[in-house]
Amino acid sequence: MAIDLNTGISIRIGGEIGKHNSLPIEHLIRLSGNLQKLLQDIAAYQLEVDGAIDLSNFKIELSGFNIGSAIPEFIFTPRVKTVTSGDVFQQRTFVSNQFDKYLNIANRGDYTDFKNIIPQAKIRNIIVEDFYSLATTFGNSPVSIVDLKNGGITFIYKINKFNSSVKAKLITKITESVVNIEQYEAVAKVRVVKRDGKATHTKTDVFDAKHAQPGFSIEIITHNDTTYSLAFPLMCKLEKEEDYFIVQSEILDIVGTGYTIDDAEKNFAEEFHFIYSRYNQVGNKMLSDRLQRIKNIMNSLVVKIEEYGHT
Repeated sequence: MAIDLNTGISIRIGGEIGKHNSLPIEHLIRLSGNLQKLLQDIAAYQLEVDGAIDLSNFKIELSGFNIGSAIPEFIFTPRVKTVTSGDVFQQRTFVSNQFDKYLNIANRGDYTDFKNIIPQAKIRNIIVEDFYSLATTFGNSPVSIVDLKNGGITFIYKINKFNSSVKAKLITKITESVVNIEQYEAVAKVRVVKRDGKATHTKTDVFDAKHAQPGFSIEIITHNDTTYSLAFPLMCKLEKEEDYFIVQSEILDIVGTGYTIDDAEKNFAEEFHFIYSRYNQVGNKMLSDRLQRIKNIMNSLVVKIEEYGHT
């Protein structure tokens, strides 16, 4: 049974917190805030339907409170604001369906699956942090999504424990570096990989400060035993923030990070391999228009795949 925030969802809080069939106000505020932030971030970063978006349409309101432990009920706000284009209720249905997918993950307790359904590191970081906050709102008290329509309590989803160690593995550290162009030293290091894949060399070029842009020009991407030969060099930005190096392809929405440039390259190659494989495993109907465009770019970019150790 899928949940639908257009008609409302009921959240059952058990354990010590909900044993009196009531809910302390500070816990209700925290739950409401965490749930609303998750839903609005889904709308802000994942909504792929056509039309303008007004995030106020993804606010929630408390629409009921039931006994049987503490069971508050939430629904999308009825105070709908019209947008210049697009269907607000279609947008809400999309967000509700995405939330339902995440509740499925929580019910299984396999939070590593967030990486499969949200391959983009930037977006995954936001959603994982939001869902972790929601899942840990009440500490160790059991939390479930339930149905009360038939007069009893029917469990739909259980929100299993979300360990911080698992969350840490799902988060890719992404930092933004702010460069004062007048103070920038105007040195760009470009690593060039030969097409035979057997050797690399690094050169340093000096540009005027106006045109300086550190970056990588990548022609071969290797992840473990798999090598991707590219039809033309893939330009990626190279940045450094504190102790981290960042390699980023804006056109493919892929980011690699590491304590060294080599580590950042390896992480970038891992993300490239995962996204290329994932997008080509699923049909286009499972991908948004934007992800289909990225898939098409990657398929045009890759001209040869070699898997060593496989016959």
